[in-house]
Amino acid sequence: MPTSAGRGGSAGLPVYACQGGTVVHAGPARGFGQWVVIDHPEADGAGTTVYGHVRPHVAVGERVEAGQSIAEIEPDRTRNGNVAPHLHLEWHRSVLSPPGPDRMDPVPQLDGAAYPPVQGDLLTAFGIDISNHQGEFDFARAAAEGMSFATHKICQSTWRDPLWPRAREQMGAHFEFWGGYIYCRLDTTPDAEADAALGYLGDTTIPIQIDYEDPNGTLTITDLLARVDALTVRGFTLLPIYLPRWHWRDHMGAPDLSGLPVPIWNSHYVTGVGTPAQLYPGDAHPGWEPMGGKDIAILQFSSTAAIGGQRIDVNAIRGGRDQLAHLFRQDPDMQLTDIIINKDGNPVTLADLLASIDMHASWAVDQLAGPDSRHQRGPGLDPTGWPQLDGKSVVDSVAAAHDKIDAVTTVLAQVQDKIQVILETLDSDPYVGRHRAQKPE
Repeated sequence: MPTSAGRGGSAGLPVYACQGGTVVHAGPARGFGQWVVIDHPEADGAGTTVYGHVRPHVAVGERVEAGQSIAEIEPDRTRNGNVAPHLHLEWHRSVLSPPGPDRMDPVPQLDGAAYPPVQGDLLTAFGIDISNHQGEFDFARAAAEGMSFATHKICQSTWRDPLWPRAREQMGAHFEFWGGYIYCRLDTTPDAEADAALGYLGDTTIPIQIDYEDPNGTLTITDLLARVDALTVRGFTLLPIYLPRWHWRDHMGAPDLSGLPVPIWNSHYVTGVGTPAQLYPGDAHPGWEPMGGKDIAILQFSSTAAIGGQRIDVNAIRGGRDQLAHLFRQDPDMQLTDIIINKDGNPVTLADLLASIDMHASWAVDQLAGPDSRHQRGPGLDPTGWPQLDGKSVVDSVAAAHDKIDAVTTVLAQVQDKIQVILETLDSDPYVGRHRAQKPE
């Protein structure tokens, strides 16, 4: 079972049946918030499994198969005993049993079990886009259910969405990554549309999504670029542009999009109703294929996702928090688990690199200042010194040696002067020296 995704660890992740059987309990349970209990006949391996702290997706009496998604991990702490989202898994030898020999450790039972295919990896984040059609949407609940980002309509043409001020406050309170969007109307000029957004917002710090899909008129790349320019000239930063592939292909004639300053927000719907984790078609889905020379940064994959007590549009972003920060124009925080290339050209985590730097710095301090000098705290340092350097640090020892060298140099200069005097005397007096001619009586 994956252990981290969205807010609160495993919030919203799917739970799979360990083996086939019949659901005997599904719903509220003392100590678990809600649970699912499955009875496994002999043909499926026997025993009973318990899945606690979940939101059931199955009903009592329903037959399930091994690897089938049966629930999602409860994301709301207030509904599962105020504990962090997680799965409580039990394996009973036959029927539900109290703690004892008939309640077994489930880990050995799962040894070698095949893992069900996961639709998105842990770096796939889900988010929502909302408008006045959803009324006073419960953003707090959506965040608790694991949504990582949100946008809300600001304007449609020059019409102002009356629920935007509330949505702005709620998104700011419950989401790190959020913004607004403008539904473009082709009968409104780009400048009029941009002025309406600026007048309603009053500032340009909120990232803006262009929703370009008006069926009443002719969508063109020239018009889209004009709307981009109108917003950016006024100081707005842009989220990926919402442009469904079928509009680009069938209504715009599949033009080159490489001139757009941001990537595309595509839509490619799957069928059914469920949580985002249940409905997501996967990171390799065709909806992610580039269009018009631009990458797809966000994929809207359903309009019937069960989020916040409603059925609404749900979107996916691949790449985790760093990609969210990039798309929502925030600088991503460097994480200790980030991979970087070291001086030898090898990939290492930032944590490993910092540990290596700290170790080598400690060695350098000890070599220069003396054994265990690295353990001293604060800006000052009292070197312990090396015995072989008369208790001095390397720096102090070099300084002392420099003084001695100066003294020796001075003495040598004096000796050189005396030698010079002797040589000059020898040259001027032929009778000085052992091998010189004897001076006449």
